[in-house]
Amino acid sequence: MFALETVIPTPGKMEARKEVRMHRADEARIRAAAAATGLQEADFIRQAALLRAQEVEQRLAMSILPVEAFDAFKTAVEAPGRTVPGLAQAAKVTKGLLRDAD
Repeated sequence: MFALETVIPTPGKMEARKEVRMHRADEARIRAAAAATGLQEADFIRQAALLRAQEVEQRLAMSILPVEAFDAFKTAVEAPGRTVPGLAQAAKVTKGLLRDAD
């Protein structure tokens, strides 16, 4: 769904280790792909994992609605505001009771 071509590396020393168990056939595919790209297997695997992580992060940052739901949302947002009975008074009464944390 998302085509990401670059990995955003994390600067600094790499200290965390992960061990991966896989089928021998998968290992052979990864070894061949890493060789074809001129990367060490560990670098290839790390970049692939980071690309996937970036895809997931992008997906989580997006809201996807069906067209009808988006149109209804857009209409509601663009509609003129209306006074809700009692809400303005409640806001006046509670003004100053709640404050942001410092």
